Amino acid sequence: MAKKKKSTVQFQVFAGVMDVFRSALAVLAIILLLIMLGSLFKWLAKDVDVMFAELRENIGEAIRVTE
Repeated sequence: MAKKKKSTVQFQVFAGVMDVFRSALAVLAIILLLIMLGSLFKWLAKDVDVMFAELRENIGEAIRVTE
């Protein structure tokens, strides 16, 4: 009986340790995804600036042609 109880306690400790590792891994994954999301928004902001710069240039050329 004592052997079974000791074995059960060992499995519970092991399960607790694995829960800590899984939680830490989940936190690291969330941090990585947030960093990737921030990078995406920075890229999007730069891309929008370039797109509108080209659009302004094209509109400016169209206005100059009609003058």
